[in-house]
Amino acid sequence: MNKEEKYIEYYEKGIKIYEKEEFKDVISEKRLLNIKNCYNEYLYWYNHSEWLHRIFRCKKSACPVCNLKNKAIKFYNFKDRAFELMKEYEVFCLTLNGNNVEIEANKIIKEIDDNNKNLKKLLNRPFMKRIVREYFKVTEIKYTNYDSLPHIHIVLFVIKGVYKHFKINELRQLITQEWKKSKGFNANVELKKVGTQKKTRKNNKLFDNSKEKTINCSI
Repeated sequence: MNKEEKYIEYYEKGIKIYEKEEFKDVISEKRLLNIKNCYNEYLYWYNHSEWLHRIFRCKKSACPVCNLKNKAIKFYNFKDRAFELMKEYEVFCLTLNGNNVEIEANKIIKEIDDNNKNLKKLLNRPFMKRIVREYFKVTEIKYTNYDSLPHIHIVLFVIKGVYKHFKINELRQLITQEWKKSKGFNANVELKKVGTQKKTRKNNKLFDNSKEKTINCSI
């Protein structure tokens, strides 16, 4: 499946979710219509390669494809600041998973709020305050046909002397224990060091780590 076909799949999956009764209070009819128009425009372009007009974009954060574009724009808006910070700090990419929840607006919003609350608790822990100086955060939701997984990607800017305090495996273990305690189950945690600026410039996935479609993004 090429990129264009994946985008079509993202549109169709997102529209199918938003058409559910429980999302009517979250996605208005007008906004859903905008997303459908966005999809129809893209589909027409895909089926008519000779069409040279600029493709309409609804640019809504809830749009499965425009959200990808929005995240790329946010990345470029923040990248200069990020590269400045990289001169002074070590950089780690942290992913914190929440609970798998049913595709119901209230349950998803509740899980996102819980994840954000527990992230603040984590960052206020003494071992994190000792090393973390700044961070960027992206909230995402991975959808399947039957449930959703709200999760957070965080770019941590930590002191250069971090390894005097912790080895990366020790830090990962401390974060995992704290996140597991906060969430009340063995939630998945990933922590890795980001490479050089040259590698980072080529890697927009710093803010787009999910292989599945994501809907919600904020920094």
